[in-house]
Amino acid sequence: MKNQTYEKTTATLVEVANKAGVSRQTASRILGGNADKHKAATVDKVHQVANELGYRPNLLAKSIVSGRTYSIGILIPSAISHDVFFAQVISGIQQKLAETDLIPIFLHSSERHPEHQQIHRLVDRRVDGILLIPHATNVSLDYFNEIVNRNIPVVCINEKLHNVKPVDFVGTDEFKGGQAAAEFLLQNGHTRLCSLRVDQSFNLGMRHDGFEKTATAAGASCQSVSLPGWSLEENMDLLCDFLQKPKRPTAFFAVTDLYAAMLYKAAEKLGLKIPQDFSVIGFADNTLAQYLSPSLTTLRQQGKDIGILATTALLKRINGSKARIQNLTLPAELIQRDSVAPVKKKRRKQPS
Repeated sequence: MKNQTYEKTTATLVEVANKAGVSRQTASRILGGNADKHKAATVDKVHQVANELGYRPNLLAKSIVSGRTYSIGILIPSAISHDVFFAQVISGIQQKLAETDLIPIFLHSSERHPEHQQIHRLVDRRVDGILLIPHATNVSLDYFNEIVNRNIPVVCINEKLHNVKPVDFVGTDEFKGGQAAAEFLLQNGHTRLCSLRVDQSFNLGMRHDGFEKTATAAGASCQSVSLPGWSLEENMDLLCDFLQKPKRPTAFFAVTDLYAAMLYKAAEKLGLKIPQDFSVIGFADNTLAQYLSPSLTTLRQQGKDIGILATTALLKRINGSKARIQNLTLPAELIQRDSVAPVKKKRRKQPS
C-alpha cells in the first residue's frame, strides 16, 4: 500500500475575493471587521466564501505591513471583576470582538498590580486600543494621559474621568436611574426617604443626586447615609444605629444592590421586616437581587449592550474615526419585585 501524502493548502485573500465577486480591498475590509460601508448581502457572501475555502488571515504578515498588533487591552479593577454587571459588559466586548480579527488582552488592576503598572504592560505590547473600566474617579491620571498622548484610542466604561483629555464614554444614565427609583417610591406613598451612598465614585454619586433631587422636588424628606466601605463588617454598625433612630425612613434607596443586601442583614439583626417595616430599592440587578428574601426591587443596567457599544466606539477610533467625542448612556430598567410596598397610612383615632 502506497503511503499517501497530504498537502496543506491555505486559501488566499485573492481567492476569496475572486470567488465572492468582489475586489481584494473589499474582501480585506469585510474580513477585517470594517464592513459598515458594504451591503449585508456582500458581507454575508464574503464570509460564506471564506468559510468554504477555509481562509484564515495571516495576522503576523498583516501586523508587519500595518504596524498594528491586532490586540485590544481591557483593564478591569480586581475589586469589581466578580460583579455580574461587569461580567455582562465583558460578554458584550467579546461578542463584538468576535466579529473582527482582534484579540482581547484582559488585565486586572489591584494593590499587587497597580493600575499604572498594568497600563504600561498594555502600552509595551503596543495594543491598538484600550477599554478602561475605572473603579472610581481616582484613576492614575498621569498614566491615563500617557495613553492619550501616545495616540492610543481609549474608551471609558461605566465611570467618567475628570480633569483629563476627553475620551469616548459608554455607561448607564445614572442620574435618571436615581430619578426612577425616587419616583417609584413616591408613587407608593413614601415621603420619608433615605439614600445609602458612597463618596468615592462619580457614577454612584449621580445615582444619589438623581434620587435626592427628585425626592426633595416632590416635597419628600430625603436623608442620606455615606457608607465607609464595601464590606459588611465596615458598614453593619452604622446601618444598625441608623435603623434604630426615631422616625426611621419608610423607604431606602441603595446605590448598589450590595448595599441593599447589607441593609437586609442589618434589618435581620434587629428583627425588622422588609417591606413591612420599610421598603428597599437597589441599583444594578445583580444575581443576588432575585435571591434575597424578599426579592429586591432594583434598577437593571444593560451591561452587555454597554460592552458592545464601547467596543464598537473603540473600533471606530482604531480605524481612524475623527468624529466628536461620544458620551453614550443607556437607561436603567426598573425591575419590580417584593421589597417595596405602599406606605402604611396611620389610622385616625375615632372621636370618643
